[in-house]
Amino acid sequence: MRRLYSLAILLLSCIALSAEEYQELWIAGSAVPGGVQKLQKVSNDDFKYAGRLNVGELRIMTTKKVGRQTRCLTPVLPDANIANHGLAWQETAGTGGEAWQVVVAEDRYRFHVYTTSHTLKGEIVQPWGELFVGGGATASGWKEGKMQLMRQSLDDPYVWTWEGELKRHPEFEEPASFKFQGQDRWYPKAVHPYQADTDILKDSRLRTGGSDTKWTLSQDGIYRITIDLFHETVKAQLVGKQ
Repeated sequence: MRRLYSLAILLLSCIALSAEEYQELWIAGSAVPGGVQKLQKVSNDDFKYAGRLNVGELRIMTTKKVGRQTRCLTPVLPDANIANHGLAWQETAGTGGEAWQVVVAEDRYRFHVYTTSHTLKGEIVQPWGELFVGGGATASGWKEGKMQLMRQSLDDPYVWTWEGELKRHPEFEEPASFKFQGQDRWYPKAVHPYQADTDILKDSRLRTGGSDTKWTLSQDGIYRITIDLFHETVKAQLVGKQ
């Protein structure tokens, strides 16, 4: 039993080290505008790129310039498209091995590099037709068909705004929680905070899909919320109190 416990602790330690191993990641190659760009570190095990990619190849590197310490995150499969539902990568020394392929030039590429699971998931992001706010902190609670519609920007179809009251409703389940849906029901499209019970006034990150985490109010009041679905950000202001 003691040996199994020690092995479990060792495994968890290895996972934690894997998640925190990469402090920076860069992309370089013919598909990268300007030749090289730094990925955004969203969390300990999540690096993101959102922007234009050209037709060509790209490599994901641990350094901006190739040197003795450079390691590459190369796809396990040959001819791996950067737009995919989740492909495995492996670490290689230098810039040898397979490169990620971009076969269509587009302004709205987004991909995530997950360092714990050693996977990459990417897409050409399409605008959503609707976005709603719903939950126990809203007047309608968790009822489908009763969520509050956000307003889409005329200048940027990925940007949505909403202003209204959010407050704790003791009559509802999870009375101080809420989230955002891509339709006036709970499936299939949704955005969530990275951590459960996130204060929307303190964290601007959001993710598309994934586990059903929710935002939780720290203060009741009138909120103005702006969501950018392409860059996966949320900006919230408490503009008044009831």
